[in-house]
Amino acid sequence: MKIISIVGNKNSGKTSLSIKIIKELKSRGYKVATIKDSHHKMEMDKENTDTWRHKEAGSEIVVGIGETTFFNIRERLSLERMLFLIKLIDEPDFVVIEGFKKYNYAKIATTEDVVDDYTIELVDSFNITDDEIKTLANKIETNSYDITDTLFINDCGFNDGDSIAKGIINNEINSDNLDNVNVSLSIDGKVIGLNKFVSNFMEESIVGMLKSLKTSEYGVEKEEKIEIIIKRK
Repeated sequence: MKIISIVGNKNSGKTSLSIKIIKELKSRGYKVATIKDSHHKMEMDKENTDTWRHKEAGSEIVVGIGETTFFNIRERLSLERMLFLIKLIDEPDFVVIEGFKKYNYAKIATTEDVVDDYTIELVDSFNITDDEIKTLANKIETNSYDITDTLFINDCGFNDGDSIAKGIINNEINSDNLDNVNVSLSIDGKVIGLNKFVSNFMEESIVGMLKSLKTSEYGVEKEEKIEIIIKRK
């Protein structure tokens, strides 16, 4: 999963640029997720609907399931928490986030005053051409990366995600050289990075224990994705 943030001042064309980028990434066959940052109250349900009434009654989490599924939670989750949950639900190839300019993810800026060390391009979102969008998507493919704290580049256990992120942005590190891990870990809502050695150890240990269970009786044919919650008192 790779993350790209579209940042800029109000009315600078962030949303229109995000839409163009999403369409281009989709045209390349990628699965794309999006996160929108807002300082205003955001409602995912209309007033006086049944799920709205559930929330008004005091439900902390309201889930609506129909042709689509939505969650309405009485809490502002951190960006890292949302990224982890997106990966847990259905890992996309790219997450396009609109806003979050203070975070250390690869950024495309629509105004010059938000340019920082993580900016891969400054664009005029109102006049950008189709060819420029394709070039921009090429940069996103090369210079974006996963949740920063999960970035490892060797097996020794050393992790300086921020330095690795800047190396990817500056073309000093190829994202293909990062540790390829299969285990994602969160403890008390905090994303914990795992290098390849630890990831492999955890995966082999858990899969080994699961082989003693009769999971086929529950309709499990392959252990393609294993989700575990450990609640400690």
